[in-house]
Amino acid sequence: MLSAVLTSVLPVCLLLSLGAALCRVRFLPEAFFASLNRLGFWVLLPSLLFCTISQAPAAAGRAGLRIGLLLCVCAAAVTVLAWAAARLLALPPPSARALMQAAMRGNLAYTALPVIIYAFGEHAQASAAATFALAPTIPFYNFLAVLILTRPEGGGRTHLLLRTAAAVARNPLILGCAFGLLVRAAGWPFPVPLLKTVEALGRAALPCALLALGSDLTPERLRTNLRPASAATLLKLVCMPLLGLAIGRMVKMDGESLLIALLFLASPSAVTSYVMADQMGADKSLAGSAIALSTLLCLPVMALILVLFG
Repeated sequence: MLSAVLTSVLPVCLLLSLGAALCRVRFLPEAFFASLNRLGFWVLLPSLLFCTISQAPAAAGRAGLRIGLLLCVCAAAVTVLAWAAARLLALPPPSARALMQAAMRGNLAYTALPVIIYAFGEHAQASAAATFALAPTIPFYNFLAVLILTRPEGGGRTHLLLRTAAAVARNPLILGCAFGLLVRAAGWPFPVPLLKTVEALGRAALPCALLALGSDLTPERLRTNLRPASAATLLKLVCMPLLGLAIGRMVKMDGESLLIALLFLASPSAVTSYVMADQMGADKSLAGSAIALSTLLCLPVMALILVLFG
């Protein structure tokens, strides 16, 4: 079990370190990493989301939907707690939005899903349920992230709602999720050459996003954002799993489904939260610090969950 956690988390840490090293020795200019981040937001990550959702197995769909619903409820609840934490820390609006997104949005497909598959086996029913749980959860996470990150401006509540709806409608991550759900529901045959092209783009999403994130991480920025990043990490790795455990027990979720949900909830802050913070005007340095800190600290949390509930 512990080796499964190490196998999935350590590559994330190593890619972050490589991005930081490449930027520090000036192997590549900073402008390259900014462009790489833009490519990830508009092309690579939407491709990954489309492939993950459109090809999720139908087996264990009911269990997967229950798990996904629990993840969505916990994300909404922790967003409220993160808003209160941002108020207590007196953060400016861009930093508050970054903290809220980092606290509620987990690195499900990159970190938790590999751990689950290693733990249960690639062809196990539990692994199928975990994969299917991403179908409702990823679109919800992205929709909630857009709501959080959309900057309020003048014009009143109606204007804000219209701006939020417009931001959701044109967000490439939302579009990738929506198209994946549409193709899956309609059962459309997808041309194999085109599918392989999109899959190749999706496989590039994680390393490119992590290299871009690592290039923006410095000890100085981590120290500057230590308090809010620590608050986001505490909410993500401690409060969210405890909340999921309480709700799961309340609705009588069984052992395997509960373990899967807790591993998802204990995943570190999603790499995509840095990409979206950068592209939507939030505090990308705080988002990056929260991702780095939660990725480093998620290892003992996930190991403890595997020991207690595995």
